[in-house]
Amino acid sequence: MERAGAEVLILTKLDEIAWLTNLRGSDVDHNPVFEAYLVLERQRAICLTRVPPAQEIQAALASHLTFAPYGDYADVVHQVASTTATTVWLDPSGTTMGTRLLLPEGQRIHSERNPVVLLKALKNASEIASSRAAHQHAAAAKIRSLARLDHLRASGQPVSERAYAEILHEEYKREEGFRDLSFPTISAAGANGAIVHYSGANAEVMLRDGLLFLIDSGTQMLGGTTDDTRTVSIGTPAERQQQLYTVVLRCHTQLAKQKFPEGTSGVALDAVARSVIWNAGLDYGHGTGHGVGAFLNVHEGPQRLATRSSEEPLQVGMIVSNEPGYYEPGWGGIRLENLYVVTPDETLPAHPSGKRWLQLESLTLIPFDHRLIDWTQLSDTDRTWLTRYHRQVWETIGPMLSDTDRAWLRAACEPFF
Repeated sequence: MERAGAEVLILTKLDEIAWLTNLRGSDVDHNPVFEAYLVLERQRAICLTRVPPAQEIQAALASHLTFAPYGDYADVVHQVASTTATTVWLDPSGTTMGTRLLLPEGQRIHSERNPVVLLKALKNASEIASSRAAHQHAAAAKIRSLARLDHLRASGQPVSERAYAEILHEEYKREEGFRDLSFPTISAAGANGAIVHYSGANAEVMLRDGLLFLIDSGTQMLGGTTDDTRTVSIGTPAERQQQLYTVVLRCHTQLAKQKFPEGTSGVALDAVARSVIWNAGLDYGHGTGHGVGAFLNVHEGPQRLATRSSEEPLQVGMIVSNEPGYYEPGWGGIRLENLYVVTPDETLPAHPSGKRWLQLESLTLIPFDHRLIDWTQLSDTDRTWLTRYHRQVWETIGPMLSDTDRAWLRAACEPFF
């Protein structure tokens, strides 16, 4: 604020307020935030909330932060911006118009992205460690749900889209630290999988032999936010299903194994993943990846992997998704999504300009469906990456499971070894 010449910074985005105060709430479904405004001066900050936090929290934060009623927001803004000579920092992409209208004509405004945006995106060691733990719990739950699905179908019991979504939710709730889903589960069988944001898992749509089943789900675990997608075969897959699944899998591994120098933007990395499907004469109509918060919003910026995105470079500590797909109306859809954290790579020779090399390290640890792979399409480097990945899945998640579920996971991972 001092460097920008601003005496006041006003934040109105709930995830930015939650991150900066290091507090969480439950005012918004699937997002652990609370309704608030945050007004910062250089020596003090005022958080205006509908429900005040417990007295012990207020006491612990008293030297940095005071709380006031939500309804006092206009009065607080008028007090801190008492003269037009006061410079108020407003982020043009993240400030409500109502806030701007509280300031008088002639108010000095510093208009720039606020500093919380990038600080929040660059996870520290504690946030990354908590995210890893959250992903392990989410993976154990999703693996148990897939094992239950196989056991139910093997015993002749019918399972619908909605029934599976409920099974998955039950398994998530069994995990220590579970707070909520990070979004409503997409449980899409057959042609429904072609609807990218399919919602309302249907109790009348059964998981029948020959269908592809797309499951996009995530959790808010204490300390971490998860988001993953797997497409699995119900029964024996058809050859075309295998061919298209493998194209999408190769897009995923192409990005997952890519090393890149500092300064590389999401546009460049989107093209790395998409090149495989482009060369097959196909494409998908959404970005390859988005940022994810640390026990916060499942979509956050400024990083994004898409054909049209900001030039924001990926940096160490950012969490991004890798989710290429293929969608064909009336036939179905395929999407394969992991979350990755950006880390330094120490294996390559020094970059000619002295930049650090970076890589993507997977947080998600869930097997891919080996039945859907056309192994002839895979390169040696694809096979190497998949082998290492499934060994990590087995060694990390296997000990968290019962004997029955561990046997299911072993059978899912072993074909890759």
